[in-house]
Amino acid sequence: MTRGNFLRNLIGFYGIASLPLEMVKQYQKVYLLQCFVRGFQYYEGPKIVNQINSSGLLEMVHEPDNEYDPCAIALHFNNQKIGFIPMESNEVLSVLLDTKLLDLQAEITHIEPNASDWESIYVAIYAMTEIKDNQTQENIEPYTLLETPKYYTLKSNHNTYTRIYLDDENEILNGEQFYETLVNNSSTDIVYDLIHYSFDNGQEMETVINESRMVIQKNSIPKDIEVSDLEATLNDKILKIENVFDDDGYIIANVNKVATIPDRIQIFEKLMNKHGKLFYEIIFKN
Repeated sequence: MTRGNFLRNLIGFYGIASLPLEMVKQYQKVYLLQCFVRGFQYYEGPKIVNQINSSGLLEMVHEPDNEYDPCAIALHFNNQKIGFIPMESNEVLSVLLDTKLLDLQAEITHIEPNASDWESIYVAIYAMTEIKDNQTQENIEPYTLLETPKYYTLKSNHNTYTRIYLDDENEILNGEQFYETLVNNSSTDIVYDLIHYSFDNGQEMETVINESRMVIQKNSIPKDIEVSDLEATLNDKILKIENVFDDDGYIIANVNKVATIPDRIQIFEKLMNKHGKLFYEIIFKN
């Protein structure tokens, strides 16, 4: 029996704890960067997005002869290029790849096929570092946490982007939470009629809320309601929907705020944009 076979049999029977300590090394993932795959739409990514899985590892390939950026690092999934690490984050990584100072790996952490191309795939770059005897989980943990990406655009028909996020301190209500908040803030039972007459079914309301397809015509907001409370904001700027509806002046509703004023809402009225995409306009009572 060879030494290798002996060790494999030993591990299989007794587990890794049976090995001498000097033969066992433990490694920790230390995350260096999280980012969306840049240029995803220009390579093989959109063709194979349904084959890509969130547990997949990516190959990082430094392209020093790249005509646009000598530090370019391409990302490959199953030998197919799906894009690049963003240029603003690749300079140090390209040096580390070339010099092999760190054992760098790339993995897919999130997939959103319905997002715009530049937000379809979210990846993490990490180094494998050996855990020394004097290290503990506590003093490594801050460098190993993964974050959930923030999608500022979700693609709908005809490249109309309709979803945005509130600031970090506010969680966006989902369909069920929106309904419950409406009910809790209503002084009468009329909120039930408001919902059931406005939407064909609960799933439709859920979809409209989740995709932020609830809009307000700005000049129809009652004077005693603060416009700023009903506007969704992105980077402290009012997001206006331009060239989407026949009339100007629509804004995407802040559903969290809308849910707190059910007594002021007359109906959620179906509204089609220029491309036939279904929205719901909030009609206020006079």
